[in-house]
Amino acid sequence: MSCIMNNEIESRIRGILKRVSRLEGEFSPRADLFRDLGVRSVAALDLLLSLEEEFGVSIADESFGSARNLESLVALVQGLGQQGGAR
Repeated sequence: MSCIMNNEIESRIRGILKRVSRLEGEFSPRADLFRDLGVRSVAALDLLLSLEEEFGVSIADESFGSARNLESLVALVQGLGQQGGAR
């Protein structure tokens, strides 16, 4: 995927993450969602559902559970998009 598309996906996911977790300011793409950013289980569920809606994909619970930072969420969404993971 192109760098522009990667940056767009990261920006959209970052916005969703900030909204559902009420995060302010910038954070590293490698910051752990739970340990470093303090994302709680209810916010994680909202994040999962928001990502599925925003990108038109279906994300398996196991895949989402192993995506522990913004960088891995971007890779997950990109992979699903390339595989035709649309619903």
